[in-house]
Amino acid sequence: MLYRRSSQLPSFFWEAFIKTCGWSSSVIVIIIVLFLFKEGSALFGQKPLEKGLIAAVHIQNPISRLSQRQLEQLVQGKISNWKEIGGRDEKVEVLSLNNLEKKLKEWKLVSSAPEELLGGELEKLSSFLDSLLSQKPGLLIILQQKYIPQSAKPIELEDITLWHFLAGTEWEPAESPVPSFGVLPLLWGSLLVTIGATFFALLLGPPVAIYLAEIAPVKVKSIIKTMIELLAGIPSVVFGFIGLVVLVPSIQQWFNLDSGSTALAGSFLLAIIALPTIISVTEDAISDTPRALKEASLALGATHWQTIYRVVIPYSATGIIAAVLLGVGRIVGETMAVLMVTGNNPQLVGLDFLSSVRTMSAAIAAEMGEAPQGGLHYKSLFAVGCILFMLTFFINFLGELLKYFKKLQ
Repeated sequence: MLYRRSSQLPSFFWEAFIKTCGWSSSVIVIIIVLFLFKEGSALFGQKPLEKGLIAAVHIQNPISRLSQRQLEQLVQGKISNWKEIGGRDEKVEVLSLNNLEKKLKEWKLVSSAPEELLGGELEKLSSFLDSLLSQKPGLLIILQQKYIPQSAKPIELEDITLWHFLAGTEWEPAESPVPSFGVLPLLWGSLLVTIGATFFALLLGPPVAIYLAEIAPVKVKSIIKTMIELLAGIPSVVFGFIGLVVLVPSIQQWFNLDSGSTALAGSFLLAIIALPTIISVTEDAISDTPRALKEASLALGATHWQTIYRVVIPYSATGIIAAVLLGVGRIVGETMAVLMVTGNNPQLVGLDFLSSVRTMSAAIAAEMGEAPQGGLHYKSLFAVGCILFMLTFFINFLGELLKYFKKLQ
């Protein structure tokens, strides 16, 4: 009896250890996801200015409220007169600490350093702006509260909204004094590269899987599968380096471009990265075709090729689609390789695969190290991460769901 109890102790501890590891992993994943969404959602409901800055206009200016879009257009010069947004017929001129010296020289108020006019610690700035507003009533001031003169009134700014974040066409989160948080160029860049990579992967992945599952001799199959497994084990940064050295110059030469860092280069490279996933899962789906179905087809007089495309492929269609979706999930989440070969241009380029783009994952990798912790730029990158997480999760979930339905057949 004592022997039986003692022999059960190791299995009890192993079972407890495995359960603890499983629950710990689940809890860690949940904590990471919650932290991601907590930081990302903190962007919304914030004012579109860094902490401590306010926007102010002449006290007689009828404008008292601005949307984020209007503020961006005013700063960028796309709105040059206040009457365009319901104000008086006055020219808009933006003044901030970033362009203070430049503006003073442009207005010929100072020829050298502005310390004599404004003071070494800018202690005279408020009184100077008081007199300046009488000459330039269309001035838009973006400064700290202590520099706002009595002749100016703060403008109420609308909060950053989810719609503006998703539909905005400009991504300049580090721009000062008014950053732009339009994720649409990054979302479109990711979509464009994913479409191209999926197209190239489909040209090679399923045919290779069919060859391995139905045609290749055993020795050839073992060699090719070993090579595919080795391909899956290569770090993505190595693919990026190869693409940067070989693929990018080739595309530049083939299409006579100024730069070969394009969406096309990213598509080629990501297709190669996704191939091991697509080939492996597709081969498994094809191999699961019941032998009786194939034998019945051959018995009715069909050739081997007719059996493949009329019996095997239709039966495995669900599994093949699942393989493609899992490959797309890998493509969407790829970072280093696409960061190195796509040019990192956060602009909307339409369907032009020969233009430089920036994907969501590349933006996070490139900008997170420069974003001040807790700032708007930092929060906007977490918001991009939330979108990327949901997109990747949905694609992979759909792929796994199709694989599950395939097993039920």
